[in-house]
Amino acid sequence: MELLIVEFIIIGEVPRDLLSSLAPKIIESYHSLIRDCQFMVHMSPPDVAYHPGRGQYRSDVLLKHLCRFTKGCDKVLALTDVDLFTPGLNFVFGQAQCPGKIALVSIHRLDPTKYGAPPNPTLLLERTTKEAIHELGHTFGLQHCTSPRCVMAFSNSVMEVDKKTAKFCARCINRLAANRPSPFYSHDSL
Repeated sequence: MELLIVEFIIIGEVPRDLLSSLAPKIIESYHSLIRDCQFMVHMSPPDVAYHPGRGQYRSDVLLKHLCRFTKGCDKVLALTDVDLFTPGLNFVFGQAQCPGKIALVSIHRLDPTKYGAPPNPTLLLERTTKEAIHELGHTFGLQHCTSPRCVMAFSNSVMEVDKKTAKFCARCINRLAANRPSPFYSHDSL
């Protein structure tokens, strides 16, 4: 299988240095699947995804909106600073097609300043890396993992993001390797 390229789409305002630091971490985590990360496009958050009563954006609607920009792309990682939710959950850190090619991650609730802490670019990068690897894992067909330290563990809070590692557990590594020639056929979207 030929190694893939991940195209970054930026929605809203995401620090440029975060992107340049995130790309090598993604390539390292997916070294047998991903060859490179490239910047594709920058856009404003689409009004169609905004829910005025909540002051948040629907992640599922954003994913559908992103489909327009993915023709010819291997994988797409959309990064945003807007607060995301999906019906049934108060918020999400991200969402992805599973399997598919589009992953979406919001830094809004990953940013330490959201919780009254001073800016901490290192912690923001660590959290964003975990969630980007997690959501890209879904695009390769991986489901949520029951191992709390695995990057594929579901995170219901930023504390759970902090507790897990940016690494796959042995079971998820095996699932990823087993599916290298062809994707999982699961329809879990979170």
